Amino acid sequence: MKINYKLAIIPMLMMSPVLLAAQSVDKKITTESNPKLNLQVHRGDVQITPWENNEIQVTGTLDELSEGLIVEKKGNIISIEDKMPRRYSGNNKDGSKLTIMVPRELNLSAEGVSTSYHVNDLNGDINIQSVSGNIKATNLANEVTIYTVSGDIQSNTSKGKLSLETVSGNIKDNQSIGNVSYKLVSGQLTANSKADEVAIEIVSGDANLTLEDISHIKSQSVSGDVTLSMQSITSKASLSSVSGDINLTLPDNSDASFEIDGGPGGKIQNSLTDDKPYKQKYSPNSTLNFQLSNGNADIKMSTISGSVRLKKSS
Repeated sequence: MKINYKLAIIPMLMMSPVLLAAQSVDKKITTESNPKLNLQVHRGDVQITPWENNEIQVTGTLDELSEGLIVEKKGNIISIEDKMPRRYSGNNKDGSKLTIMVPRELNLSAEGVSTSYHVNDLNGDINIQSVSGNIKATNLANEVTIYTVSGDIQSNTSKGKLSLETVSGNIKDNQSIGNVSYKLVSGQLTANSKADEVAIEIVSGDANLTLEDISHIKSQSVSGDVTLSMQSITSKASLSSVSGDINLTLPDNSDASFEIDGGPGGKIQNSLTDDKPYKQKYSPNSTLNFQLSNGNADIKMSTISGSVRLKKSS
């Protein structure tokens, strides 16, 4: 007989402001093969860690305003929600403090408002979203999407197809592998990556990336500065800005051709080779085209009013 775990609710003890207190929770759910976990915790801190059991276990304490932990199981889909009142004060004292043990092979969709998530060592499609909470992801594999509005994102040694996006928070990425996309508006991006393909979109924030052997990179910025250091590039780079600066550091033995457009108000500074920018007699635009070795990689850089700087690796 198939068991249907539905609406396993841990009720609040008291609603009186005087007696209101955090509730302890210890709940265990058996999982099917290839489980998917839908998780919603409005505020607090959540640690998600794998174990070898075919179960999901939730322990810790609930938000003092929580109306209970709702758990629903339908086949291989498990939904867990820390139920909050429709309206509640935004002044968060502690929020929920939860540790969730899950199978390593897991698809996860997690949401929160002021919730900080710490997720590590999972293999599956991971989607984590929070408004003002911080998100730390370590050693994730497969397709990973992390989004926060004003919180910070920290990613360590994750691989696969990674998408890291914040509006006003900061992104720190360490030793990622695969295909990585970074998006931010006014935050700071710092990355030391082993990714093969990289995409960067920033508005007024700044980006500083150290890359190893990269195949493709595309960077677009409005007024933010982008600083890139690459050991090598094998295929294509497209780097553009409106008013921000682009700084690119490469070895002088790189195998690449360069096509650089300084725009009507931009500047080109080349310390990689002895080649000089060229400006037409009746045009404000400056350009620079040259080739290193066989020119196998195609590097295009452009700005309207920023600076484009080429530097040689020390």
